[in-house]
Amino acid sequence: SSGINAEYGPTKDRISIFDKKKIRGFWPVFDDSMGEQELTGKVDLEIEILTGADAEEKPAGQGRNSPNQYPTLEGPNRPMTSFNFLFNPLKIFKILIWDKMKWKILTGFIILLVIVLLGLFIYTSPQAINNAIYSAMGR
Repeated sequence: SSGINAEYGPTKDRISIFDKKKIRGFWPVFDDSMGEQELTGKVDLEIEILTGADAEEKPAGQGRNSPNQYPTLEGPNRPMTSFNFLFNPLKIFKILIWDKMKWKILTGFIILLVIVLLGLFIYTSPQAINNAIYSAMGR
């Protein structure tokens, strides 16, 4: 199961959220489904402990829904055509295929080129041999 591991890091780096009231940082996420803990990512997280009166004074919405304050969550900064396949199919090809299989594609292309050239050589060699024999005989 994936989750935030509370036992990550040495004890000297730990702080008490009840003393600081507000903390922000990168929290590790582990996957232990294979029986061994593996760091699978980090979550940028801000936690704030409020009293009941402060919580009523500073309402928070779910995600970016209203009221979007304390803290204000700004929308993601991505272009309108970032993943639109119709506008940029080569970018999608590069992201999904080229970065992972670049060397396999290049190797396959070179092998295919060598096979085509070898096939052309074999296809045209009987004609060239025949021409060489007849020209040597003087015909």
